[in-house]
Amino acid sequence: MKKYIKYVIVIAVIILIAIAIYFFNRKNETEESQIIEYTPQEGVEIDKNQVAYQENVTVDELKADVGATGDNSIYDVTSEYDGRKILTIKPEVQFNVVLAGIIENQMPEERPENLRQYDEDFQDKTGIWIAGNSQEAFLELLNNTTQNTYSINSDGYLVCENATNGNEIDEKIQNVLNGEDLYIISMTGTCYVADEVSGEIVEYPFEQMDPYQTCEYYEKDNKKLFVVTTNARNELSNEEIITSIFIDK
Repeated sequence: MKKYIKYVIVIAVIILIAIAIYFFNRKNETEESQIIEYTPQEGVEIDKNQVAYQENVTVDELKADVGATGDNSIYDVTSEYDGRKILTIKPEVQFNVVLAGIIENQMPEERPENLRQYDEDFQDKTGIWIAGNSQEAFLELLNNTTQNTYSINSDGYLVCENATNGNEIDEKIQNVLNGEDLYIISMTGTCYVADEVSGEIVEYPFEQMDPYQTCEYYEKDNKKLFVVTTNARNELSNEEIITSIFIDK
């Protein structure tokens, strides 16, 4: 009887060892499969036959590839980090579209490729110009963040009434007023832009999309255009907003 029990114990031990070995091997196999699954593949070659990866791809080819329908003159071909070519709206075209929306205070009816007239109105201008519907809000913003006194003349340009020893913002404003750049400012929280696919002008309500965004910025030659948040939800401080205009840029 004792001998029988001894055999049973030995068999049970062998079975337990076998089970332990089985689960140990399964665990290793699972870990190995996970490593294989999440290890980035090496040596994967980009298919150079794809239109977007062709070295000398044209605007027409990219338009056909992505279904873009805008006029060829509004597009640039630019490269991503991986060599992929994409269509983007030319910066000068986008600037003209946004500026037209500010001046007209509505969505421009002209095609993006035809919107040049307002930029020409600002040729050889310098200083800080504020859109009519934004002048009161901009002066209030300055009064809350600066030490000098400012006004806006009949042409829409900012004037410093007493250039005394102001703070850092006052100093930056003086640099712009006495420099060769033109700052164009609108405080509406939205702007009109050329859509990259359709080429149509669409509204871009960036403040509704992100109440923490201070402004949208566009640049052309010596002109710097800022479409600034209205801060309707009071998510930003006055210092954050004014700094994004005169310090960060």
